[in-house]
Amino acid sequence: MRRLPEPRPAGEVPSLRWGILGTGWIAHQFVSTLLANTAQRVVAVGSRTMGRSREFADQFGIDAAFGSYEDLVAADVDVVYVATGHLDHLEHARLALEAGKAVLVEKPMTPRLADTAALVELARTRGLFCMEALWTLALPRYDVVRQVLDSGLLGTIESVSAEMGEYLVDHHRAMDPAQAGGAMNDLGTYPLMFVDWVLPGLDVVAATGQRHATGSVGQFAALLTDDAARQVTVHASMVADTPTTAVIAGSDATLVLDGPFYHPGPVEVRFRDGEVLRWEEERVAHVGLFHEAVEVARCIGAGLTESPLRPLDATLSTIALMERARDLMGDPLP
Repeated sequence: MRRLPEPRPAGEVPSLRWGILGTGWIAHQFVSTLLANTAQRVVAVGSRTMGRSREFADQFGIDAAFGSYEDLVAADVDVVYVATGHLDHLEHARLALEAGKAVLVEKPMTPRLADTAALVELARTRGLFCMEALWTLALPRYDVVRQVLDSGLLGTIESVSAEMGEYLVDHHRAMDPAQAGGAMNDLGTYPLMFVDWVLPGLDVVAATGQRHATGSVGQFAALLTDDAARQVTVHASMVADTPTTAVIAGSDATLVLDGPFYHPGPVEVRFRDGEVLRWEEERVAHVGLFHEAVEVARCIGAGLTESPLRPLDATLSTIALMERARDLMGDPLP
C-alpha cells in the first residue's frame, strides 16, 4: 500500500544564545517565531545605530543592544544570525567568524561565488559552524519530500520546474540594483536552490532577464540540464504575482508543491495510474522560520560544523548557478 512518510522530529536540541546582526524585516520575522516556538534565547542584537538596536531589543525583550556589529560579535553569544543586505553578508559573516562565532547567514550567503567560497574556507579553517539560511530545507514539508526522493517512489526523475513570483515593484531595496536588488537575489535563490537540491550537477544552458525601469532585472527565466540531458526550468518575477509552485516529474509519479512552494504547506504525489497521495501541513508562512534555528541548534549540539540539510558545498553549487545565469542574461552585480 502506497503512503507518504511523516516528517522526522528534530529531537532535543540545546538552547543556544543567539546574537542578531541586523534589525530589518527578516530579522523581525526570525526572532518573533524563534521566541514563540523554540527554547532558543536571543540575548543580543546589533545595528549600525544604537537607537535602532535598542528599539529592536525593547520589542523582543532582548537584554543587550549594541550600536555596532563589532560589539555584537564580541558579545557572549553562541551563534550570530546575519540578517543584513545581500552585499553586506561577506563583511558581516566574516566579522562573526573571525570573532570565533558560529553563523547562520541569510540567503544568498553572498551574491558572488568567490565571496561565498571565501566564507566557506574561513569557517572550515576555523572549525566553526556556518550555514546559509535557506529555511525551506528545514521545514517538515521538505523532510517529506526528502524521504519521497530517497525512497525512489517517483521512479527516475525526468524533469524539475520551480517558479516564483511576488509583486515587489514598490519595494525600494528589493528593486535597487545598487543594493544587488532584482529577481535573482531576492527570489531566484529559492527556485534555483530547489532544482539544484533535487538534481545536483546541473548547468545553466540559457537564461534571459527583463530589465525594470529601476535598472534591476525584474524577472528572469533559465533552462538547466545535467549530464543525462534532463530538463529543468526556473522562473522568478518581482513584477507580477505567480502561483509559485514546484514540480518534480518522475517516470512513475509526479510530486507537486502548491504555492508558495518554499513555505510550509502540503505535499502531493500523483501516480500514473491515477492514485493521488497528499500530506497536509498548515500554511503558516514565515512562522516556519524557526525550523532553521532548531536545525542550527541540533547541529551545534552534535558537534557539526555544517548542516546536512544545507551543506556548504550545496550553497556553493547554487551560488554558481546564480552567477552563471546572471552572466548569460547580462545582469552584473554592482
